Amino acid sequence: MPRILLLTSTFLRHQYFIHALCRQLDVIGVWREEKSFKPEEYAGNDDDRAVIAKHFDARDRSEEQYFKEWGDQQLPRNMVVHDLPPNTINTPGELAAMRALQPELILVFGSGILREGIIEAFAGKIINLHLGLSPYYRGSGTNFWPLVNGEPEYVGATIHYLDAGIDSGDIICHVRPTITPEGGPHDLGNAAIIAAVEALPAVVSAHARRTIHAAPQRTDIGKLYLRKHFNADAVRTLYANFARGMILDYLREKDARDRALDLLPVPHA
Repeated sequence: MPRILLLTSTFLRHQYFIHALCRQLDVIGVWREEKSFKPEEYAGNDDDRAVIAKHFDARDRSEEQYFKEWGDQQLPRNMVVHDLPPNTINTPGELAAMRALQPELILVFGSGILREGIIEAFAGKIINLHLGLSPYYRGSGTNFWPLVNGEPEYVGATIHYLDAGIDSGDIICHVRPTITPEGGPHDLGNAAIIAAVEALPAVVSAHARRTIHAAPQRTDIGKLYLRKHFNADAVRTLYANFARGMILDYLREKDARDRALDLLPVPHA
């Protein structure tokens, strides 16, 4: 089993990622970088601020429901752990510390963007858990924007090799959550996270055996969203879509809409 580093962040979903994988893989080090995203900065007025705050409060409550037990767990005392402020994971000191551990594979979920130093040092050995189905949705908020656009079938996760582009590395596989009439936006997002983390041990095994058949990621299709695109009106549209029956509409047309997706399965363990 390869020696693995985890590069991630500090929310409950990231604690789930860490502890679930530590149970199954040979994790030798964990880097946890705080997020720099401050959603309230995207509010134009007090009404917008309230809409955005309500949305992220609901996200936090949903994460408590799904992942609280994982946040209470402790890492082994001999585990190398680096807790970092925002935008510091790419410093020469952190790269040197990663090199010193001589990892055979790095799994990434939710850290800041990795720069060329790390990518070149571990070329072909970095696998990213990207929320959203690439290449259809790339960039930021990629399980948010499908729900704004009335396309819940595009909620999911993509596991891919990391390169220097924006979600552009070769794709290993996709996973999607089960969509039910009862689920809200955060239920879908958290279910996608669980499905992706559960797929990672099989991905690691296939990588170690060199049996992965990764597919180049198309850049001529799909939508790219950046943080600057986020706004309160998009949040309002998302909840209006749920209220008007977007999920039921999708479920009635599920077979036809799912056939339009060109997705890769999880490799065999």
